[in-house]
Amino acid sequence: MSKIKFGIRPRYLKKGDKIMLAAPARFASAALIQEAASAVRAAGFTPVIPSGLEAREHQFSGDSDFEGGSTMPSGSDAHRAEIVNSAFRDKEVRAVWALRGGYGCGRILPLLDSEAYLSDPTWIIGFSDVTALLSWSINLGIAALHAPVASTYASTNEIHAEALWKTLRGEFDVVPNVKIVGGNMSVLYSLLGTPYFPNVEGSFILLEDLDEYLYHIDRMFLSFKLAGVFKKADGIIIGTFSDLRDNTILDGQATDNPFGLSLKEIISAHVSDNYPVKFDNPMGHGEMNYPVVLG
Repeated sequence: MSKIKFGIRPRYLKKGDKIMLAAPARFASAALIQEAASAVRAAGFTPVIPSGLEAREHQFSGDSDFEGGSTMPSGSDAHRAEIVNSAFRDKEVRAVWALRGGYGCGRILPLLDSEAYLSDPTWIIGFSDVTALLSWSINLGIAALHAPVASTYASTNEIHAEALWKTLRGEFDVVPNVKIVGGNMSVLYSLLGTPYFPNVEGSFILLEDLDEYLYHIDRMFLSFKLAGVFKKADGIIIGTFSDLRDNTILDGQATDNPFGLSLKEIISAHVSDNYPVKFDNPMGHGEMNYPVVLG
């Protein structure tokens, strides 16, 4: 196993600390924002709701009229990035909790204020599409929290939901003896070959996904193998792969043309027999989503 180089963790939260709500991907409704604010208050912290959080541009959270100085063509990207950056620049805000995943976090990566973030690291909390932000943080040497987003919080296992707040306070039920990076496999796949793919050396890669075809899963594992990801990493932690589909009539196809391999068989096809793979971990899309400090 490689020598572990852990990242710097943002400071743990104390009672009353501020947590900013953000929508770095899909838009959030007023009801979801208030539900998230109530959850933050119930946990003993102070929610911060930035101006314009409810704004929407198509499927994204954002405002096409927003003027944030972005060089990108979509005002939505600049709007979402500026809300996240405002949390990084506010010394009283100790965490940023993503309201939803979906798609959009990768679009704001070039617009994030790494200088402000590094000067006073803030916890970034989320999973799924938020994997892009978590990986951005890890590559800057700062730990981040893979945990439920606000929209999945109410449906998360009660113990796992409470563990989110306990982790932010530095009260750990489980302390892994390995460094973990990763998150949603489809998002990580989209980051391959970019500066934002997480540095996997000396780490186990956490992988989870939702609503993917088996051959898509195989394609992603193949790409990781061909890119040398598994050779650099110390092993894989397999979270929940929910609602996987196949090329069958049952899954909406015109004919039955099944891929023929299960998830475990796909993984076995792309790593050696003695490669460390830890199955059945309760992280991902679904009720079970135990928080994990990445990096």
